[in-house]
Amino acid sequence: MIASSAGYNGMIFNPMTPVLVNMFNQTYVSRHGIPMPSSVSTTIMAVVNSFVFVGAIVGGFSTKFLLGWFSPKRVMQLGHVVCLLSILVMALITGLTGSYEVLIIGRFLAGSVAGISYYVPSLMIAETSAPAKFGFWQSVVGSSIAFGILAAAILGHPQVLGTATLWPVGIALTGVPSIIYLIGSIWLPESPFYLIRMMRQDEAVEVLQQIRTGTKDDILEEIVKIKSEMKDVEQVGIKEMLTNRGYRNQFLAVLVVYSNVALVGVHTFVFYSDQLFLQAGIVAENVTFATIGVFALSFIASVFGSKIVDRFGGYKVNITCNGILIFAMVLFTISQATAHLAPLAMPYVAIISVAIYMCGWSGGTNLAVFALVSGVTVEPTRATAYGYASMFLWLFSWFGAFIPPFLQIGLGSYLLMIWLFFAIVFLIYHLLLIPDTKKNSSEEIQAYFSGTRQNTNETIEMAKMNTDATGIETT
Repeated sequence: MIASSAGYNGMIFNPMTPVLVNMFNQTYVSRHGIPMPSSVSTTIMAVVNSFVFVGAIVGGFSTKFLLGWFSPKRVMQLGHVVCLLSILVMALITGLTGSYEVLIIGRFLAGSVAGISYYVPSLMIAETSAPAKFGFWQSVVGSSIAFGILAAAILGHPQVLGTATLWPVGIALTGVPSIIYLIGSIWLPESPFYLIRMMRQDEAVEVLQQIRTGTKDDILEEIVKIKSEMKDVEQVGIKEMLTNRGYRNQFLAVLVVYSNVALVGVHTFVFYSDQLFLQAGIVAENVTFATIGVFALSFIASVFGSKIVDRFGGYKVNITCNGILIFAMVLFTISQATAHLAPLAMPYVAIISVAIYMCGWSGGTNLAVFALVSGVTVEPTRATAYGYASMFLWLFSWFGAFIPPFLQIGLGSYLLMIWLFFAIVFLIYHLLLIPDTKKNSSEEIQAYFSGTRQNTNETIEMAKMNTDATGIETT
């Protein structure tokens, strides 16, 4: 639920941009007596869109501390309460005052929910799902985000709720999943991990009996495994992580994988697709329909993508999808640079390229990240690597959401070049410096990072073949 709300919040202002800019202009005229300059409205809209990620930095950073005080279930409930508060600020107060400053504050609050939604749902799934279904349920988080984006594209359409009078209603609908969760969570059990940490083993057994189909002996065996996983492990701090070669390479791998989500241009399409399609030559009345079609396809891709990630692993999916993203960005750039040669056809080529891009990102990149980062880290480094790398994720996301309008003004048809460069760099890094987490064991992956084996996946595979042939592992 909270992931859907985060996706909805991120997308809803895309189709509503003309209405919001008009409201900003009316507020500016009432304050200054002159129309708002276009450069000012562009900057304000960029701040409104990107400030959600400033809130995400704070929300993501505070989640670790909140989990030290409350259970994951309580933190989720708190996130939904903050979501409702952000709606109150954005829909009600901004709707009454027309203040873009208040709207920015509301976006900050909504962003803090996004920071929570990127971590806590995955944690709850990890602590409650059956191990055999872990990968499937983790991918549901990514599909929920894609569904929220699609719902926002439809409901924010100018012929639905994206009007001068109904836009606050469109924003307020973000609260529907939050209300459903807050009511339904009354009957949701606490995480078995949390209950065992709190020395409430009998309750943990009862919870597992509710959510598992095995016998009581199976339940007790799982309790033993949970206790084994929760044994005190000395955590690696950031200083040791940066000075130890193996740990440093782990951290860089996680940082690159996270950056591969945010620095490949996805926010250009999520926040500004309507403006891009308008610039590409699509009739103004049809741009939001094009956006809806693109994000409907991306949602379908995210549903099927979970099966693909489960079968082939995050490493291969990430590499393949980076190739897809690169192809789509090149195709989009060509469609814009040569639009004068085929003005009737190229707008549709632009739509197709964006659809290919979003299917690759939603159905692969955004799902593979969860499988890949867990595979390249180990228990002592995981919390530190995730925590610090996620700060960069949100920082890069802010950059990716703020800069596109200015790239569109400055670079025109070539606005995707910066994201194309990053996608190529990340693809090369994956190929050369990150192991295949599905084919190799955790020990082999750590040997890869520490340099005790040559840093190629082929070498690891050859070592396995030698082991099978001789029964003695060669290094």
